[in-house]
Amino acid sequence: MTTEDCEYFTAEEYSRHVREYWRAVAESDGFDIEEIDSPVVLTGLLSYDCQSGHRYPEPLLVNRYALLGLHLYNILQGTSFELATLQKFNKTMNLTSSYYITLLAQDPPLQKTFQVRVDERAYHSLDLTVAIARPKKDQNEAAVSTKEPFIPHFHGGAVADGVFQGPLPDWPSDGAFHDDRSRFYALEKSEWQATGWISLYLELLILANDKGMFGIVQTGLPQVQILKVVIQTQEEDEKPPDERLNSRRAHVYITFTGLAKSPRLVEIGEHVARKAIIRRVIDDSGYLTLQGKFWSLQSGEKAESSQKRPRSKGPRIF
Repeated sequence: MTTEDCEYFTAEEYSRHVREYWRAVAESDGFDIEEIDSPVVLTGLLSYDCQSGHRYPEPLLVNRYALLGLHLYNILQGTSFELATLQKFNKTMNLTSSYYITLLAQDPPLQKTFQVRVDERAYHSLDLTVAIARPKKDQNEAAVSTKEPFIPHFHGGAVADGVFQGPLPDWPSDGAFHDDRSRFYALEKSEWQATGWISLYLELLILANDKGMFGIVQTGLPQVQILKVVIQTQEEDEKPPDERLNSRRAHVYITFTGLAKSPRLVEIGEHVARKAIIRRVIDDSGYLTLQGKFWSLQSGEKAESSQKRPRSKGPRIF
């Protein structure tokens, strides 16, 4: 529908068209919408073809969102699918957007088309929910049915409890890391290198705090070097330490170098160590909520928070 077409529609007819648009979008859960006639006003989803050769917005972010969806599916299903090709995605037109990503993944000898939905819940901060991560149904299978009505942008999140709800925690003391082995597990370098998802979480935190501030969109993600990783699980968690890596509720504490600028564009050099805290919650509905913040190495002050932004009091090293 064009602007000229809209001149011949009554308000009632246009409202009906908008309702029909979202009804059709809901039938595919927001993924396959190429044949749907979109409303003239900016209320629909923007669509991008990743295979056309044309540039599309936020390619680094879309790629990591696709990887995060496969990561969730692999945890829930015990598989090892890896991203092969991004095919297309749709997104809402908000500062905090929802992304509906279609991709090809493989876990040899299997190769499947997947659908991943990621809903951002905060701007300039890592706070998002993966609401859908599944293989796409083929034409001979029944359509996917959902219990909840389709919502273009989902503001909810995975259900958490205990220390995994509310504001993100402070950075624990070195004594807590060392003494409380029932909650904290320090990973060996070989362990976090083998996961892949720890680097992914850190990259998502950097990208979420970028939004044009670091210039990462133009220059690419920095080659950060992870120095130390500690995972916190529930106190009553009696799993062997190495199995805590797949815990559905966890805080991940990461010390790293390689980011030459702070989230506030303070030049401090790529060799300065920084800290990051990232929370993962996967609930019984299969939702994954990821939240994160940077932590200052000076006086235990927070550099970035998922709850609020710091007030400016002059340069600080983050």
